[in-house]
Amino acid sequence: MPTSNSPSVYIPFQPEFGYEKGVALAIAYFQREGLQPIIVAPNKTVLEFVPPLKSFARGRTVITPMNTGRVAGGRGNPALIYAPDLKQLELGLEYARGNPVVVVEDASYSCERWADEANAINLLDRKVHTVERTAEHEEILKAIDWAGNNGWSDAPGKRDLLRHLGKLKAHGWLDRDEIIAYQLVKGRHGHYESLNRLSKLIDDFSG
Repeated sequence: MPTSNSPSVYIPFQPEFGYEKGVALAIAYFQREGLQPIIVAPNKTVLEFVPPLKSFARGRTVITPMNTGRVAGGRGNPALIYAPDLKQLELGLEYARGNPVVVVEDASYSCERWADEANAINLLDRKVHTVERTAEHEEILKAIDWAGNNGWSDAPGKRDLLRHLGKLKAHGWLDRDEIIAYQLVKGRHGHYESLNRLSKLIDDFSG
């Protein structure tokens, strides 16, 4: 269960600022909110290149794709998710279990669609991210979720997925990144392997 009502935060990558400013904003946010986060990073080596992050990580649980499952505790806590791709973003959200996260974006992977679905606050421009959809659009995205009971890996799930993708395409709503972000935040099948499979199926459908 979430232990804080604080909102999640998105810090987009800005070339002119680099990573240290993003980390400094993240740390200040957690301190202001009185939260004690874990750190989720691509690997522990990256901490060495960002002194504020290295210092902040001392004494805290640091989760990476390499040590997940081998680190005691850490689940159910706020998280500072540093420079994630989809796999690490999913990992951080899974560990947070509904608690606030701060995502410090990497230059190579946009987390903006996640921010839209999560109604995250952008600390650079103070914008609250939102997304607007028609009721029909929302229902199709929910139907894609229901089609994924087996991670979109079985014949019925793939069949239903293709039907729903066809509906999205007919309305001009077919957007892989939006579908993945919706699943990541609001769906029941947010594990990386399932999301990766879904992404490939959407790409195949889109041709």
